[in-house]
Amino acid sequence: MNTTIRKEISLRKIRPQLAKEKIEGCHICTSVTPGEPQVFLGKDKAFTFDYVFDIDSQQEQIYTQCIEKLIEGCFEGYNATVFAYGQTGAGKTYTMGTGFDVNIMEEEQGIISRAVKHLFKSIEEKKTTAIKNGVPPPEFKLYNEEVLDLFDTTRDIDAKNKKSNIRIHEDSTGGIYTVGVTTRTVNTEPEVAVSLNYR
Repeated sequence: MNTTIRKEISLRKIRPQLAKEKIEGCHICTSVTPGEPQVFLGKDKAFTFDYVFDIDSQQEQIYTQCIEKLIEGCFEGYNATVFAYGQTGAGKTYTMGTGFDVNIMEEEQGIISRAVKHLFKSIEEKKTTAIKNGVPPPEFKLYNEEVLDLFDTTRDIDAKNKKSNIRIHEDSTGGIYTVGVTTRTVNTEPEVAVSLNYR
């Protein structure tokens, strides 16, 4: 029996104007009707999403409404992926944001730092019920159709013609797993920050 559940949610966050855009006198060309999941571009184009967040929406609101349940599902055996897509300047980095920069105020922290905090808070809560968890995050990227292990310090950076030994497989239930990827077990938020900045 296949227990893999796939659910895709589309959302659109309209980011605030950048200081440069304000100085240059750029105009906001999108609008949102409160309570409706549509973004209007000008007067005649409308785009519908599952969720729409206007300029005044807070990062916490986006996380709570769209991401929180995905993270909770990880503790029930589900995999979760949050993927940001869009043109340059659309607000992907602002919305996802690593949030490990000490200069970022908590209310501006993006999805990644909120998810990491949520994960470790839940782990701490589960420790009280005698469940010990370490989270081994493999970190790899696809580059020119080659899978690269970002934690592998022995890989020769200039060895561009060498094939990677990393393999991505699907198990009998539709779950995805990797073979040959270096993992590091992290137990705290700061360890995640160090791992993400290791590259």
